[in-house]
Amino acid sequence: MNKAKLITIFFLFSVTVPLLAQNKDPHNLMRWNIFDVNKLSTKFSNTNMLAAGTNQPSIFPAQPPSMEYPAGSNLNYGGAVSFVVGGKRQANAGGKNPHNWAYFDTGMEEGPAWIWDPHHFESYADFVNGDRTPMSDDAESWPEQWPDYYPNYTYLSMDDLQSLTPTENAALPLIPIQLDSATGWPGAGPNGQLLADQESFSIAHTVDYVAEKEPGQTERWLNIQTITRGMAWKLPKYEDMIFWEFVVRNMGDRIDSCLIGIYNNYQFVADFEPFGGFGTGGEGNDDMLFWDQDRQTAYGTDLNGIEYDTRGNTLASYEIAWGGTVVLKTPRNMGVTRFDAFDGLKLFSTPDENGIFENQLYWYNLLNVGDPDDPNGDGIDEGPYWNFTDNVTENYKYGYPYNIMSSGPYAMQPGEIDTFIVATVFGQSKADFLLNVDNAIALYKLNFKVPKPPPSPKVTVVPGDQKVTLRWGKESETHPLFEGYRIYRSEDNGTTWSQTYATDENGTPIAPVPLDQFDLKDEYVGVSDQNSLFYFGNNSGLEPIQKITASGDTIYEYTDLNVSNNYTYRYWVSAYSHGDSLEEPLETPPENNPALPNDNTVEVTPASPLAMNTLKDVRVVPNPYIVSATWESEPGSRKIAFTGLPKNCQIRIYNAAGELVRSLEHTGGQSFEYWDVHNQQDQEIAPGLYFYHIHSAQLGDTAGKMVIIL
Repeated sequence: MNKAKLITIFFLFSVTVPLLAQNKDPHNLMRWNIFDVNKLSTKFSNTNMLAAGTNQPSIFPAQPPSMEYPAGSNLNYGGAVSFVVGGKRQANAGGKNPHNWAYFDTGMEEGPAWIWDPHHFESYADFVNGDRTPMSDDAESWPEQWPDYYPNYTYLSMDDLQSLTPTENAALPLIPIQLDSATGWPGAGPNGQLLADQESFSIAHTVDYVAEKEPGQTERWLNIQTITRGMAWKLPKYEDMIFWEFVVRNMGDRIDSCLIGIYNNYQFVADFEPFGGFGTGGEGNDDMLFWDQDRQTAYGTDLNGIEYDTRGNTLASYEIAWGGTVVLKTPRNMGVTRFDAFDGLKLFSTPDENGIFENQLYWYNLLNVGDPDDPNGDGIDEGPYWNFTDNVTENYKYGYPYNIMSSGPYAMQPGEIDTFIVATVFGQSKADFLLNVDNAIALYKLNFKVPKPPPSPKVTVVPGDQKVTLRWGKESETHPLFEGYRIYRSEDNGTTWSQTYATDENGTPIAPVPLDQFDLKDEYVGVSDQNSLFYFGNNSGLEPIQKITASGDTIYEYTDLNVSNNYTYRYWVSAYSHGDSLEEPLETPPENNPALPNDNTVEVTPASPLAMNTLKDVRVVPNPYIVSATWESEPGSRKIAFTGLPKNCQIRIYNAAGELVRSLEHTGGQSFEYWDVHNQQDQEIAPGLYFYHIHSAQLGDTAGKMVIIL
């Protein structure tokens, strides 16, 4: 632990309170980390923020990615997503409450405007180490040593908070923190077992030092503790979702009229400033919000199918995601008893929209009292909703579709522990989204017991001259239901894995079609009966790719001849199973981190051989170079390659007037060198005719010309 930056806690589980080093700024304990193992990626905090795009995302406190889907697309949908807890009163709650107003505690922090600045949760110092929230696959983010027990202390006044003088509740039982025996991680499963491919763990207490205030109000907060976990899986069936478990522990006296819930601000896509930070240049406040009572799900998408990517290009309608939150578990199995749908265009502090103060947030949004969108008064906004733009009613809420889903009210007893579990889910169409929601519900009902695909092949790669050779072993075939291998190729760093995708009934791309596939010769052939998008193969056998090494071992080798030199490709070799009566067929997902050795993805740039005796094979590709070509997909991706080079040489580029434009020193030991189409002052050059001169101390000189076209 970096003791120069962090608070050190000597936590003693006795009648005495902990001894803490002094730290006047509780924000010093706020940390972030990123879920990034599947198609949904988000940066989350240890203060119960699950997404923080904020309403002014180009400035602090915006945190990218914010419900980015698919991961790597730069399309962010999370304005702000945060857990919330509310109650009417508590005898020894924190701060001061002379007016006996309701409490509304949340991690929400949407921007610098005071009306969106509650941020009521703060981490315990014993669970902070370094600069990241603890995650199962990021051991450097873990505390130096996990505490034996959950803390039994909180802060009951601003003076205590500022001086870090905690109050311990000796009446509370000591609850041990259980660790996974194999990894040492406090997992979400029985006895601390690690369940997911990626898990987060954070623990916080409530404070209220930056909240919005009614006139004459002082800070106030419920005396509670929260334990929050996130869980994500790589399997394709669960790759569009992240699960979140929110546990609330009452650290003091009874809380009356308690509700536990989640605040959702999704925007499709988020109306971020173009090219500002991680902005996506949203098209406007024209989103739809739906409520599905049966699935306990609030979700939405864009209304008119017109949005823009980070470069200002119009997105295809199928590229605009559907997304939302499904509630899976609530205190006392009450389900969602309050659903308040509101939008940010309406006036604040009105019964049918969002409150501006804590007291109003509790009554209008968490308890959802007197809402015109709730005609039967059951606390659930089921519409019909008034579309104020067209003066008509709809079955969806229109505008910026903010909402709060909560469970309660009920009396939370001293020491009571309640659990609220949700999943944030996305899909590329309504049908795809609802299928993913159903998969999330099914996985929860299975207690998160995920069937395993075959082990990942351990792939190595050998670049060649206009060819790429992949090699892997037989480790995947230890799986009892192993059926075959698939080879995928990506030309956009793993964002997509094929030029062709299988589609659903609406034409939405769903599953990539592999570059090639090899399967066992057995009864599993053609399309799976369990999954119409799962193709077993045509009984090709594995012999076409089998090789025998010099030591007599059997390996697999596949050569891709349909590649161009000096372009970077990413390959994913998957192993898949045929399934059985208890389990559907499964495929190993891409690790998608070529920097890691011995996984199933690799990155490679084929190239011509190094020049050894002459410079006669030097070429410029492409030539002519067309700036607006389709491969120019991202800012900074423009480049020209000089090929057929020796290990070391100097490249000089001149314009038609003979003026030196750029000088490049080639020392990388490869046969190619890229030029980013910029001059010596790092400015993009104009189109026209250019000349190059290459000098090698060993092989002499060569020259040529190239054309750049807009």
